Amino acid sequence: QIRTIGGFESLEGTQFADGPTTGLIISPDGYIISSAFNFAQQPASILVTFASGKQTAADLVATDHSRMLVLLKANGVSDLPVPTMAPIDEIHPGQWAVAVGRTFRADKTNVTVGIVSALGRMFGRAIQTDADVSLANYGGPLVDVRGRVLGVIVPMAPQQGATEMAGTEWYDSGIGFAVPLGGLTDRIE
Repeated sequence: QIRTIGGFESLEGTQFADGPTTGLIISPDGYIISSAFNFAQQPASILVTFASGKQTAADLVATDHSRMLVLLKANGVSDLPVPTMAPIDEIHPGQWAVAVGRTFRADKTNVTVGIVSALGRMFGRAIQTDADVSLANYGGPLVDVRGRVLGVIVPMAPQQGATEMAGTEWYDSGIGFAVPLGGLTDRIE
């Protein structure tokens, strides 16, 4: 669970809720990927709560505006569990997909089930799913039935060059998107 503190209260006419979001650990030393939507308000502070209950501050390291992702670095952590990423060539339409996120209580998980409904969506950047994704899932993983991460759930819009706010209008519509990570995390040092 990730909590952001401070920053803009509204951006592009959208009012931001003061609530938690979700992230995905990608390295044992505290690198975390999340949805850029959750950081569009440019928060002054970022606090991460791990499944163990441990809390720590994090820094925003980078933003990928094309895939609508951010890279965070949690401070003072080591030996974090890192999930297995599904190879991109093993992701197929029709396979089960589970959207996972953390909500207002760090000890509770938001889980919805669906299928991978398409690949290469949003100009080749995303996996499409019919799992019910919401603000609670943005930044969290889309996983297969083996527990492997298919991608990170993000809101996306069909136009290129869209902002972090684009795609939120599809919230709760039965169409969700996840950026595949197979191969991407191998390039992060």
